Amino acid sequence: VLTADFHKIMSILNLLGLFLVGLGLGYLYFGGLWFSLRRIPHWRRPFLGMGLSWLTRLTALLGLGGLLLRSPIAPPLQTVLLLSFGVWCSRNLLITTLIGTLSSSAAQKKQSVALTENA
Repeated sequence: VLTADFHKIMSILNLLGLFLVGLGLGYLYFGGLWFSLRRIPHWRRPFLGMGLSWLTRLTALLGLGGLLLRSPIAPPLQTVLLLSFGVWCSRNLLITTLIGTLSSSAAQKKQSVALTENA
């Protein structure tokens, strides 16, 4: 009885771990994209920089995902679905975080412009 519960808990923890790895991979991929887009004005060859950024991010995402597919953590379909769901969730979290940051910084700029115009 104890070993059955232990195996059930370990399988749930394995699935949770796959989801968290997916979150990390998503933040690596989309955070790298955000970083690359912010660096474009400083690059002499932005097309080359974006191409190398994409290649690096894709290699990390697919390479680590492929390594996890080869490990016996979970069946392949569950692994792919949990990693994909984690990447998708991190994309959405990053988008909402960046939109909130950009809108608050735009509001601060608007407020500072209004203060300097009134002075």
